[in-house]
Amino acid sequence: MSECPLVSGLFSVEVEAGRRSLRLTSPSWPEMALEGLAPALVVDRAPLQPTDLSASPGPEPLLRWSFAQAGLALEQRLLPGQAGLRVESRLCNLRAAERILNHVALLATPEAHLGNQDWATRILIEGGYRAYVTTIAEALGTQTEAEGEAGFQPGQSERPAVERAIVSQMFSVICGPGEGRALLAGFDSFRRWLGQVTYALDHGRLRWTLGFDGGDLLVLPKEDLELESFVLTTGPDAWVLLEHFVTEVAQRNNITALDRPPVTWCSWYPYRLGVSEERVLATADVAAQRLLPLGLTALLVDLGWQQDYLPASIRENDQFPHRFAWLSQRLAERRLKLGCWLAPYTVSEFDPVYHRHPEWLLSDGQGRPKALGTWFWTPHGNTYALDLTHPAAQDHLKHMVESLAERGVRYLKNDFLGGASSPQARGRHNPRMVAGGGIEAARLGSQIITGTMREADPEALVLSGNPHEPAGLGYYNLLYTCMDTGNSGFVGWRHLREVYTTTAIHTVKNGRWGIIQPSCLVVGPPGTLEEARLRATATFLAGGQVDIGDDLTTLPEERWQVLTATLPPLGRSARPVDLFHPVEVLSVDYEGLSSGRRGGAEAAPPKVGPRVWHLPLEHEGDRWHLMALFEYDPPERDRSGRSDLITWFRVPMQRLGLDPNGRYWVYEFWGAQFLGHLPRLRLPAAYAHPGDAAALLLPGDPGLLEVAFFGPAVKLLVIREAREYPWPVGTTFHQSGGTELSGITWDEGARTLSGRVMRPAGQHGSITLAGALPGEPAITVSGRAVPWRRTVHGSLTFDVITEGDVTPWEVHW
Repeated sequence: MSECPLVSGLFSVEVEAGRRSLRLTSPSWPEMALEGLAPALVVDRAPLQPTDLSASPGPEPLLRWSFAQAGLALEQRLLPGQAGLRVESRLCNLRAAERILNHVALLATPEAHLGNQDWATRILIEGGYRAYVTTIAEALGTQTEAEGEAGFQPGQSERPAVERAIVSQMFSVICGPGEGRALLAGFDSFRRWLGQVTYALDHGRLRWTLGFDGGDLLVLPKEDLELESFVLTTGPDAWVLLEHFVTEVAQRNNITALDRPPVTWCSWYPYRLGVSEERVLATADVAAQRLLPLGLTALLVDLGWQQDYLPASIRENDQFPHRFAWLSQRLAERRLKLGCWLAPYTVSEFDPVYHRHPEWLLSDGQGRPKALGTWFWTPHGNTYALDLTHPAAQDHLKHMVESLAERGVRYLKNDFLGGASSPQARGRHNPRMVAGGGIEAARLGSQIITGTMREADPEALVLSGNPHEPAGLGYYNLLYTCMDTGNSGFVGWRHLREVYTTTAIHTVKNGRWGIIQPSCLVVGPPGTLEEARLRATATFLAGGQVDIGDDLTTLPEERWQVLTATLPPLGRSARPVDLFHPVEVLSVDYEGLSSGRRGGAEAAPPKVGPRVWHLPLEHEGDRWHLMALFEYDPPERDRSGRSDLITWFRVPMQRLGLDPNGRYWVYEFWGAQFLGHLPRLRLPAAYAHPGDAAALLLPGDPGLLEVAFFGPAVKLLVIREAREYPWPVGTTFHQSGGTELSGITWDEGARTLSGRVMRPAGQHGSITLAGALPGEPAITVSGRAVPWRRTVHGSLTFDVITEGDVTPWEVHW
């Protein structure tokens, strides 16, 4: 039996019988229970379990876990609040001897109960450059699968010692499939260690742990060591929990973000190691004319500029004969800044630093530099990580960044930063600072890099390319968020799905922890136009930095239209509607539709999400919704193998904040197509057939928005409340669906609709008006009459060529 709760409210925490563990439950989620909770340590390579627990009740209860045989104690302060529970921990070395801290589990349960359907519970895994949501069964396998492992025989009294584990860094979310509840566990501090949430399948039971790699930190005699703090919170909406957590972390750690996301260009995908001074200047000439007015600020020279292509070299090679100081001046003449790529912690075996100062490198613990992998590009060879606990290595890092800043670099892309925290390399100069296995040393490196850049220019852009994101939080103003997007056409649709799934999860951090960068935006060939649109839509709705990755000197005009429609960035991020609770996405067969039936859904596996992104917008009193539908998969064949299956989205209107009884206009941006009114109800006796899909927006069941199309493709819908008078329903200028329009006014007495297009001169586009009145309107742009055309569902469209930053237009009936 357990004692009276130490904590009550959103959570209940009780000391279990035996006084060596805790039980955590929530009154709002009775099906969830974390039982047998206790810490565990690995110190001096010895695994330790607590021998006793004492609890001091009160408003902020104090737990003291005793590891008597090892001479250690772990104190934990429980801080309950309206948002949940915060736990602060410190480790007390009770002996007059040094200790080595190898690993810490602040709380672990040998058997977690996460609702009525444990294996169907969905979990968010934050894996740095790859984040996703999956079920526990998909991630770890089910209890039945564990019992089916080799060596297990029916009737055995014990299950085999099967263990599968999956780790989420800094935070994770558990979302019950049927209870409408979610649990977030996350570390709100990251001074020295990288907090982790671990799920493991052990003997058919689900084990859950909050902890971190201790990084082999040297603990002094009688030292009290402050550890990282974590929070637990629960609520009905998993995404809202994420938003609150990210906001709280930002406030607690004084993290701020840029007011608006930048637009940059990167040389990597068009040129890779072939980048040159000549190519950068040719790009600058095009960019200054076509992209400067849309927000472009800097051109980044990626890997390829350094002597011998060494990742941490700061000396230009012969591809830049005039060197960076000269190039930065030439770019400044075009009102552009110079950026460059650097892997400051990554030292090649061909780098002079490796030969002259091996003591500056993280080691294997035996005094030998520890190789962390082979460099993929020329000159290949082993790579090592800079030991940021060494004062001379710190000075070397500062010198590298100072040198680049002195030559005019104002945007520094720092890549391959994860090596400084690699648990493979635990030997370092200062054992009192956590390096390999932790992030303390890496955070010091982040401070040196960003501080040095801002000494040269307070507005310098500094990008963190570190899969261990907390190593740079609070220092970098730009955060790389996902795996590289790759050259269009080559990398495959599954890769794009993984990249933009990760991006969708990271959108919750945008504007709170920094400005996110979803790798480069590549819209040019050889990939298809549909791929270009999908990449552009995901980048735009991410709301972060747009880092252009095309050869601007050869980009086709149809791809320029995709690119310019993405600029300038909106600075607001969409929400992945189906991240935790999938919407119905069917694969519908041709024969079923042709027969007059609805086209029964094939027995295909569920589509991996998120595939539905939503962003409500408001501009000058006008409100509307953006909704993107992503279909990453090529069409599957039906059972007969004779025809392709079409993808059919059925999205509940309430999931988009839409009134199922309301009346809306719907416009598809990329097709410049007015789709008519929503809802479009399916009549009981209506004949359904394949031609219905030509309308894109399908007659649907009450409360549902139904759309069908073949992938791979994306559809970007602009949804506005229908009006009783004419109004712009969409344009082809900007993916926002209307923030490029200003001063829109309907004069009922004069029967005139007027407004302005706020785009640079020379932009070609069209405006579509819904609710057009009968008769022949007179339409002018910049005071000159222009032709127009009747379009579907009572709409009309006219073309606009902008003549300046402000282009007025007027429609008079």
